[in-house]
Amino acid sequence: MNQAPPLSKVNKIILISAGTGFLLCAIMKAIGAFSLVQILGLSGTGLFSGMVWQLLTYPLVETEFMSFLFNSLLIWFVGSELETLWGSKIYLRFLLMITFGVGLIYCAVGLLFFFGTSVYLTPIQGLTGVNFALLIAYAMLYPDRQLSMMMIFPMRAKTFCWILVAIQAYFAIFSSHITAWAHLLAMGISYLIIRFQSQPLIKKVLNSTWTPSKTKKKHLYVVKDDDQKPPKYWQ
Repeated sequence: MNQAPPLSKVNKIILISAGTGFLLCAIMKAIGAFSLVQILGLSGTGLFSGMVWQLLTYPLVETEFMSFLFNSLLIWFVGSELETLWGSKIYLRFLLMITFGVGLIYCAVGLLFFFGTSVYLTPIQGLTGVNFALLIAYAMLYPDRQLSMMMIFPMRAKTFCWILVAIQAYFAIFSSHITAWAHLLAMGISYLIIRFQSQPLIKKVLNSTWTPSKTKKKHLYVVKDDDQKPPKYWQ
């Protein structure tokens, strides 16, 4: 990596909000007050009892320092480059599609098939799912870029993300990490957005000013190789 990208506008707001949420959760836990996770994290029981704000706030609730730290670094390094590439409007709409899409599907499945179980009752929170979605988008745009698994093992971005998918699938199927299903949803929705970005509906949602023949707005695109508009950062 030659240099870190500058922290972009949308991601600066996200990190300030997530940092505030992390500090508030830590303070509430320290003084033995109520849990913000139950109020701002997302669960089927919360959403369907009227706490609709959870669809927007659940990524901003962090309770573990290392999770907050690594999620913040990924938002900075990967998210800021994508925001620079797409523009703030498209980037923000992409994040909202991931956040709302995961939240609604996760809670709907919990209500229909897991009512009364931990899937329905336990809140999900944190930026991990959003970051996984950003990594999938990054790998589809720059499949041959080099990333490091565990900051040690260099590999192609495409291979890196396949390993992430396999790890989350293992956790979802063979362990009690129910949030792994939400992470898989985030990665799947991200893949579909990038894969079918040329479809009018997706393009319209991402950029409301889009017109098929005259637009000059920034848009998502796939880089076929390193010679076609190589990324500015993370080389």
